[in-house]
Amino acid sequence: MRSAIACIGAAHIDRTAHALQDVKLGTSNPVRVDASFGGVARNVAENLARLHCDVALVSRIGRDDAGDQLLANLETLGVDVSGVCRSDLEQTATYTALIDLSGELSVGMADMSIYDEVAPELFGAQLAPALLSRPIWFLDANLPAAGLDHLLNNKPAGSLSAIDAVSVPKSQRLTGLLDRVDLLFANRDEAVALCGLPATAQIETSELANRLRAEGAGAVIVSMGDAGVFVASDSVYNHFDALPSEVCDVTGAGDGMVSGILYGIAAGRRMDEAVRLGLACASLAIESDRSVNEDLREGVVLRRAGLL
Repeated sequence: MRSAIACIGAAHIDRTAHALQDVKLGTSNPVRVDASFGGVARNVAENLARLHCDVALVSRIGRDDAGDQLLANLETLGVDVSGVCRSDLEQTATYTALIDLSGELSVGMADMSIYDEVAPELFGAQLAPALLSRPIWFLDANLPAAGLDHLLNNKPAGSLSAIDAVSVPKSQRLTGLLDRVDLLFANRDEAVALCGLPATAQIETSELANRLRAEGAGAVIVSMGDAGVFVASDSVYNHFDALPSEVCDVTGAGDGMVSGILYGIAAGRRMDEAVRLGLACASLAIESDRSVNEDLREGVVLRRAGLL
């Protein structure tokens, strides 16, 4: 039986501008713009729902058309949205990405001031059913530090807390919290920042993971793009190669990785198997022009991970 999962954090609108020529900064660039639903916690929740997990989303959106559409989409997917609150002051957040000809992110722009409203007092009786009945909590660092601190202090005994550092600036919100994090997801740049090192530091990824575990994180997964991931946990300490894929858009690859690993953990898989599932979800994500591959299915993921 799978454990139920609560995803707590960002839910917004993604706008992706695909460059039609080499990107040139400081001038106009011809692009094709697509819009879709996004946000780390929301993307992970959608991925998990497509993998038939019992999942709830806890987030904050505006009282606007974008928020209405976002909620309707999640309900269609079967995600519990009882923990999604609405703001009377801020609009639903947006993230705009400029993708170059190789499918890599050239620049990202985030309008996410609404998440600053996610103060500890919001996590009251309204959110209790969405949170307390689910033994796996996934949080993202789009939430302010006070909100993250409150959640980690009040999660049920015996539950698992997983958290994504999101970006270099937002990773600093995790300072002083790692001793309450069971599973930390970070890319290499975020891991460097969390270790308090300069961005140019020459240090092995394994050593970054060691330092983060020494700060209190139970397990650490450091992603390195097409170089794969390094995993440091009680049961696994190893590098895993990325799976071959046809790159369309790297947006959502990290969220796919997180989703596959949480899916594996919820199903009682060993950590090495969960990581293989994460790599499979990541490879499927970058083959899609959306943050979540709408063709994501359990059988597809298990086959790509070599676990079917």
